[in-house]
Amino acid sequence: MKRLAVSMVLLLAAGPAIAGTLSDGWTRSEVRRYYPSSSYRSHDKPIQGWFEIRGGVYDAASTTKDDWTIGLKASGQVTQIVQLGFTTDLHRRENAGRTITSTYTDPAGNVVTTSTTAVQNESNLWPVMATLEFRLPTGVLEPYVGGGAGWEFLNVQAYDGTTGLNYSANYNGFGYQGFGGIRIPLGSRARVSGEVYYNGSTVDRHFFDPVSGFEIEESVDVNGVGARGGLSFAF
Repeated sequence: MKRLAVSMVLLLAAGPAIAGTLSDGWTRSEVRRYYPSSSYRSHDKPIQGWFEIRGGVYDAASTTKDDWTIGLKASGQVTQIVQLGFTTDLHRRENAGRTITSTYTDPAGNVVTTSTTAVQNESNLWPVMATLEFRLPTGVLEPYVGGGAGWEFLNVQAYDGTTGLNYSANYNGFGYQGFGGIRIPLGSRARVSGEVYYNGSTVDRHFFDPVSGFEIEESVDVNGVGARGGLSFAF
């Protein structure tokens, strides 16, 4: 009995040392010292997502009038400096010519002018792209550069009131963009950005001409540069 009691006392005394030792002889305190929790738990951090609303101007090389643009962007932070995203934008340009047809004075003494829209046209370009972005997280200001590739859709409509002519055409084709800018954080879950970008694409369409009996191909160069700003929210 004395021997059994002595053995139990020795086992209880050695218990903490045994519990604090791993199978390879390292103690848990040594593991924590050589492998901090930040290193072996970094993969548990969730991917940060951002949703952005943006707008600006676009100057196509083949036109004399600038477009205004508005769009959406969704992106996910894959690493500290790399983001993958998806964007869709509308580049819109419109023009109208009006002709005064008559004027008269109403019973209240107001001069009423009647006008007719003689010419009206509009152009709507939709780039839809996947993007890859590299950012430099420096604190207050965050510079970034990136690029995108995808497909672009162009719709052109025109109306001539003098002849009654209505025209509508749809084009599409491969497109790409390069961009760079700066972001400013507004707390941990919002930020504003400003960037310049280049859009490159030639869209086309194919149709059968019943008069000539030939298949016709038309193409439109929509290359250009622009500037836009955005407001982003984390999700």
